Amino acid sequence: MNMKTENSARNNYGLYAVGAGRAERNGEWGKAAELWQSAMSHARTSHCRQWAEARIAYCSNAAARGWGGINES
Repeated sequence: MNMKTENSARNNYGLYAVGAGRAERNGEWGKAAELWQSAMSHARTSHCRQWAEARIAYCSNAAARGWGGINES
């Protein structure tokens, strides 16, 4: 495996986590939960997996309750 591919594989968790965080800030809870699910599948440590699981639960709850987006009060 070349270095670029190897580094890319290592950063997938981070890429998905950043996307999930952006979706959360925009109130896109369903999308955020999906991105956290992808992040969890790429997590290399138990700490990252546990964090992603907690965020999935939070975002799923927010989506189920119909929490508003960024421009709602």
